[in-house]
Amino acid sequence: MGAALSTGAIVAISFNCVIALLILILFLILFLILCKACRTPSCPKNNPGTEVDEAKNEEKYLLQR
Repeated sequence: MGAALSTGAIVAISFNCVIALLILILFLILFLILCKACRTPSCPKNNPGTEVDEAKNEEKYLLQR
């Protein structure tokens, strides 16, 4: 009983391994991009310096009136 794989089966397995590796690299890149996006503040009101800036802007507006 021969349990040898044909050439077509070996090529298919190799091709599937390459595709799986490319998919893993793609997910790794997407994960790194999403992590970088999560670290950057999306809303400027979350920054501690904006409260001071808002107070200065309000003061300038009140002085102009």
